[in-house]
Amino acid sequence: MKIAVLSSHLPSPDRTKTGGVAYVAHRQANALAQRGHNVTVFTADERPEDASYQVRRVLSARPANPFRAWLWIWQLAFRYSTQDFSGFDIIHAHGNNALIRTRGRPLVRTLHGASKAEAVHAPTWKKRLWYLSLTPAERWEASRASKVVAVSTGTGQFVQGIDLVIPNSVDTEVFCPGPNLNHQHRHNHPAILFVGTLSGRKRGQMLLGLFQNQIRPTLPDAELWMVAERNIQAPGVVCFMNPDESALADLYRRAWVFCLPSTYEGFGIPYIEAMACGTPVVATPNAGARELLEDGRWGVLAHPSELGTTLLSLLNDQTRRCSLAQLGLQRAEAFAQDRVVDAYEELFVSMVNSKSQHNEGQGA
Repeated sequence: MKIAVLSSHLPSPDRTKTGGVAYVAHRQANALAQRGHNVTVFTADERPEDASYQVRRVLSARPANPFRAWLWIWQLAFRYSTQDFSGFDIIHAHGNNALIRTRGRPLVRTLHGASKAEAVHAPTWKKRLWYLSLTPAERWEASRASKVVAVSTGTGQFVQGIDLVIPNSVDTEVFCPGPNLNHQHRHNHPAILFVGTLSGRKRGQMLLGLFQNQIRPTLPDAELWMVAERNIQAPGVVCFMNPDESALADLYRRAWVFCLPSTYEGFGIPYIEAMACGTPVVATPNAGARELLEDGRWGVLAHPSELGTTLLSLLNDQTRRCSLAQLGLQRAEAFAQDRVVDAYEELFVSMVNSKSQHNEGQGA
């Protein structure tokens, strides 16, 4: 098949923080290309060095200014509308498909979350307005798609018309445990890993406060490893700026616990990455974490008021950490990349075949 993929971003070493959707689009496009499909990604970013697919850059990088960034989103949608998709069998949009002309080609729109849910959990009124302004476009994009895929069942509470759920995947060749389930690989001091942003719904700043006020005073040799958008200078805090996937997987393997206390996750890719690496997960009960962890079956859910004591308890309990590591590995198998790509490939093939049969019927 010839597959056109719309993704505003791709993984970039030049950007301080690359969103999860960029990695999802990149991994799926690579996997499909490696299966023999002709894949072209239409984007605003440069082609990653490890890309097995083609790239058509349709716009310059997104500006930092919020108002210009909002205009840029619509400018990108317009640029997509000017592209020629006539040579493709199917279009897979991760966003910005509101204005494109498919000319009868099947279009799959994947929703990685819901802007309305983002607005509900936005920390400021400016952010809330930002996401609310995108909600009509998101619904419009979904209405124009042949099939709408959500990465979680929770997304269906905010967006109508979802046809099926295909979760995000994890590359278990990269994100995998070390020897003896990391016993030979763990850091020699208690280490908590955080991957996200300090501000906003990821609540890295809150975790930092808990570490400084509760965890570090009780465990003086404890460390907080932060993969975030800026460097923090504080006792016991170690920052890692934009590590590649291999380096990130190594951080997961060496950490004692992974913690992402978000208010909202449409899916929560870092949770699955941590579990695939054999690292226990602690999360606050947001939508994505509750679904992935099945309300605590595969990891630990703790309300913010109990998060500090929960982390301390787990750091002091090796037996429980080992048990959670084993459970996490079992859970991660359901999100292995081959399984997820199989689901998309099956969907694409069925839609292309259905379109061909329809055309043949009309010709007859």
